[in-house]
Amino acid sequence: MPNPLTVIAMSALLFGTSTSTALQIGAWVGGPATETYPQPTEANVTAFETMQGRKLDLISEFVLWDSNDWAWTQTYADIAAAHNATLVVTWMANGYSAQNIVDGAGDDYIRQYASDVKAYGKEVWLRPLHEANGNWYTWGVGTSGAGNTNANVIAAWQHIVQIFRDSNVTNVKWVWTTNATNSGTGTSIMGAYPGDAWVDYNSIDGYNWGTAQTWSSWQTFTAIMKPAYTLLAAHDKPIFIAEFSSSEQGGNKAQWITDMFAALPVTFPKIFALMWFSQTKSAEADWAVNTSDASLAAWKAGIAAASTIVRNTPSPASTFWSVSNAELILHLDRASNVEITLVDLAGRIRYSAKYSTLGAGEHHLPLPNKHPAWRLQVSVQ
Repeated sequence: MPNPLTVIAMSALLFGTSTSTALQIGAWVGGPATETYPQPTEANVTAFETMQGRKLDLISEFVLWDSNDWAWTQTYADIAAAHNATLVVTWMANGYSAQNIVDGAGDDYIRQYASDVKAYGKEVWLRPLHEANGNWYTWGVGTSGAGNTNANVIAAWQHIVQIFRDSNVTNVKWVWTTNATNSGTGTSIMGAYPGDAWVDYNSIDGYNWGTAQTWSSWQTFTAIMKPAYTLLAAHDKPIFIAEFSSSEQGGNKAQWITDMFAALPVTFPKIFALMWFSQTKSAEADWAVNTSDASLAAWKAGIAAASTIVRNTPSPASTFWSVSNAELILHLDRASNVEITLVDLAGRIRYSAKYSTLGAGEHHLPLPNKHPAWRLQVSVQ
């Protein structure tokens, strides 16, 4: 099989029963420093995409139970759809303990939200009860006096999902999120995991605080994410990073980003997406991706490379591929129909070629000269 360092990321891959994913790029786009509560408005999303020189595949939004209904959320879902992106909703049950949810205290809100999302029709990702292995949310196992346990957090998650299932909502993907580290008594990275049958994607939130706080120190992306990733990788679910960033204080942020992209295909092969938390927070750290010219340049270089080089994840079949000298080198374990497509950042198809019933074995298929930001898609059926 090709060296994993040369097989990194590509756009949507379809393999019948096999499993392949793309390294997608997403963000909480933040906004101008003058915006206390920035949102992924059209202006802020466009500004972020222009800044990084690439469209977003995933757009983050934070939605507060009771305060924000679906009509409010849909404003941002529509903006994401207009940018050919998916809205990832961090669905925050502020004010609710896990037992409150189990006892039905939020049912009216949840049912209405489920009904409205169903009527919307387009795919939305929801991640409720995130970072339950911490002590900063009302549903957190580590939150003192809240009465939360791993057992009732699991029951609360399953209760929420069941309401959507009972309403036959089919356009939601459920995202379970652990914090990269535990905080508070009784917490553990996987303790509140509700089970594979209740989850579509698993994710991790983790930050390099550097020396921005008196208690913090500089950490690499690998040091932050590897413990949680190792535990999640044991489950047959795709994994992504739902929130992450690095401070500039205490180290070299640009090098941190560069090292992260180098580590991803080697140490984190199951990660299929990154969602940068790009916002300046005076009480925490400056999490923006463009805190320096060097950090932004490192991010742009990393996502550009990840958009043009192939990545494949383990699949039941032995199909794999690489790109070399303007050709796709494709290895098939069985006779297959193959389609190759090159797509630009606006989602326009720039090149397409179909091959009917290629036999098992190695095939060298020509690729045209292409812009470095175009993405390669390969379908094998």
